[in-house]
Amino acid sequence: MIDICLVNALFPPDAHGGAEQYVRRAAHGLQERGFEVAVVTSKPYDGPSSLRPTVEVHDGLQVWRFYPPNLSHLSDGTGDGIVEKALWRGVDLVNLPAARAVGTVLDRLDPAVVHTNNLFGISTLVGRAVQRRNVRHVHTLHDYGLVCPKSNLLRDLTAPEGERVVCEDPPLPCRAYARQRRSTLGTPDLVTGPSQHVVDVHRDHGFFDGVETQRLRLGVDDVADNPPPVTDEPSLLYVGQQLEAKGLETLFAAADRLPDVTVHVCGTGPYADRTEAAAAERDNLHYHGFVSEERLADLRHTAAAAVVPSIWMENSPMTVYESYAAGLPVIGSDIGGIPELIDPGETGFLFEPADVDGLVTAIRRLFAADREPLQRGALAWAREHTMAAHVDRLLDEAYRLSAPTAVD
Repeated sequence: MIDICLVNALFPPDAHGGAEQYVRRAAHGLQERGFEVAVVTSKPYDGPSSLRPTVEVHDGLQVWRFYPPNLSHLSDGTGDGIVEKALWRGVDLVNLPAARAVGTVLDRLDPAVVHTNNLFGISTLVGRAVQRRNVRHVHTLHDYGLVCPKSNLLRDLTAPEGERVVCEDPPLPCRAYARQRRSTLGTPDLVTGPSQHVVDVHRDHGFFDGVETQRLRLGVDDVADNPPPVTDEPSLLYVGQQLEAKGLETLFAAADRLPDVTVHVCGTGPYADRTEAAAAERDNLHYHGFVSEERLADLRHTAAAAVVPSIWMENSPMTVYESYAAGLPVIGSDIGGIPELIDPGETGFLFEPADVDGLVTAIRRLFAADREPLQRGALAWAREHTMAAHVDRLLDEAYRLSAPTAVD
């Protein structure tokens, strides 16, 4: 018998986003407190034997992996065209072999708590498999994947004039998709989200009726002792995936309006070519691509603020937490869970998404302000939102587990 089993569709080295890193960090934090922890996840197809769960030790963690039979593994994408993608999602929705595989692992481990996370790629039927066992089931919302096939609730092809806009009235196929996900996931004992916004959106779409929900913010591992020195050089830092939904065009346009402000952009993704081209056209815009932790720390040490210009409803972006932990104020879009993280005038400033004028005004306000109090406000916030504090809340408020008793 183990104490806690964390389930996520992907896990390093097969990783796409923040959910995988969250599961890894949470598992380590729980393990450091003396709990027996296991992770259940998927792996690419490697012959018929890969359909059966096998265990390995990865990064000091007990990890069970299996291939959930489908057209492809999530790490390889979900198909090349609309038909393939639709078939892939249909199989994933009712992937009975995947649910059985997870159930087999749970029967063997006999955990006290099962904490499910992103199930897209391993099937939401896993939720039903958990609930058929006598365990406490906690589910965490990392995005809008239960509501939206694209996970971001952004319209493009069906939006007016092809603009990327928040989908407030999903078309019939998306409503059917959400209804099926709602049915297959079932009813966890507790649903958590890093932002209240992500919880509220799911409730607005009919999810988790009668289920207890709770905002449980994320956490950072390390917080600087002191803020960086306030420099006279005006510079800003964007750190994140290169995606149109991240609002990069808004940032590029603001750079045009503020030629004396240097804008550093870090990260990789599908929009990297566009970012590289934008940087080539502007003397004050520098695209660094992927950077090491050491280089990123240097950039955060010299920038005046971080910028999060997203046009989609971000949940609770870790780049805000990490910027605060370095003593860096944040200028962010007033959308999704971002405004839950930024206290205007105390830890940064907000502006309306896709509003270039608003972003320019926020940047000017930052440079006109006394920046040291903003830096100290950012550090104070980060000190209250460490990963250690998050794990404490997981144990006390979500899992409701006491510390394991030491054995002589």
